[in-house]
Amino acid sequence: MKSNKKFSPVIILLEPQLEENIGAVARAMLNFNLHNLRIIKKKWLPSKISFKTSAKADEILKNTQVFENLDEAINDLQYIYATSNRKRDLNIDVVNLKQGIKIISNYKNYKVGILFGPERSGLTNEHIALCDKIIEIPLNKNFKSLNLAQSVLLVAYELFNLNLSKINFVKIKKTKKKDLLIFFNVLQNYLEKGNFFKIKEKKKNMMRNIKIIFNKAELTEKELKILLGIVKNLGK
Repeated sequence: MKSNKKFSPVIILLEPQLEENIGAVARAMLNFNLHNLRIIKKKWLPSKISFKTSAKADEILKNTQVFENLDEAINDLQYIYATSNRKRDLNIDVVNLKQGIKIISNYKNYKVGILFGPERSGLTNEHIALCDKIIEIPLNKNFKSLNLAQSVLLVAYELFNLNLSKINFVKIKKTKKKDLLIFFNVLQNYLEKGNFFKIKEKKKNMMRNIKIIFNKAELTEKELKILLGIVKNLGK
């Protein structure tokens, strides 16, 4: 099955710190025909600085969706890819940029988000646990220092150059992150009632690993409903 539908993944900025970078991100996106920007930052509004550094990519900034937390920002998405160059002790697939974009191209009929962390600290393991894969941008091993806008630019360039119209795919009803987050909350509630977390100090890491397991499974809507039913039935 082929589709000529325009593929435009959502670019998500988590707590960006500099208005200059936000404007430069908008500029990079419009250069490579990406239009969906989401910012996770309470009460953010585009400033004179962000408009100036966007080099007239005003439409991106004016149409930016603003959220207070990551859960809200990814509710309607089905695949999330985190960008990070930091080594992590997590059981989640890490792919380089070209590999990541090639994988993403298989999901042109789904709502896909690419997540970028704060300039100073990057994404935490808890943020990563909600993602399907980590995209790593190959850099000089002795100097890994891209700023936020540069990272978005490289990702946008690879997306733009990918000939998505020639890709064959099969459409299935992949679950939205909103439903997966609901499942995680229900599952955690029943695990707590069943005294699964015997060592309280390990609860956070255990839940993070559980989330990663289910994210890697790429569950369909039907499969998630079955799992939710099983969890609720076992919890009676």
